Amino acid sequence: MTTTSRRDRILAATIDLMLEQGLATTTRAVTERAGVGTGLLNHYYRWPDLRAAAWAAIFAAVTAEQFPADAEADIALERYFAKAFAPDAAIYWKLWTEAVDLATSDPAMRAAVAQAQADLDAGLTALLRQGMTSGYWRLPDAEATAQRLGALHDGLAGLLLAGIGHLGAGQAEQHLRQAFRLECGT
Repeated sequence: MTTTSRRDRILAATIDLMLEQGLATTTRAVTERAGVGTGLLNHYYRWPDLRAAAWAAIFAAVTAEQFPADAEADIALERYFAKAFAPDAAIYWKLWTEAVDLATSDPAMRAAVAQAQADLDAGLTALLRQGMTSGYWRLPDAEATAQRLGALHDGLAGLLLAGIGHLGAGQAEQHLRQAFRLECGT
């Protein structure tokens, strides 16, 4: 087995476990899943770096899926709203929340979260600008709208994840849609 494939197996196992368990996954679980010893994991990665790299890979895939370059803006925005609070998104809310908490004390995770946030903001901003150019909607500032929608999404996702109040996924989606309509002045 080549060096690269072992390293890749460790990263892939970490990604899979995070998608199942969140950031609570352990090095022991990773080594068992990857079929390698702890020494080999430690040879290729420091745990904070591996955890951050796996988390970053997950959110790079989320960003690519949320903001595909070849989609029409109106269709892509509808998909963004429809999937924002879907049941299968809950693991991503959990991973995001855990990573933000960890970022206060973990420089590797802080860098990964900062990059993911920048990529998500850029993706939504580009989508909103594309919609403006295509005449689907009008906004005074696509970047500011993207930041506000992102913040509202994160807050609503946090409430849903915590089970606070009587907010359901459908209501959260409607709040996000309404915020966008208000941004457009409609």
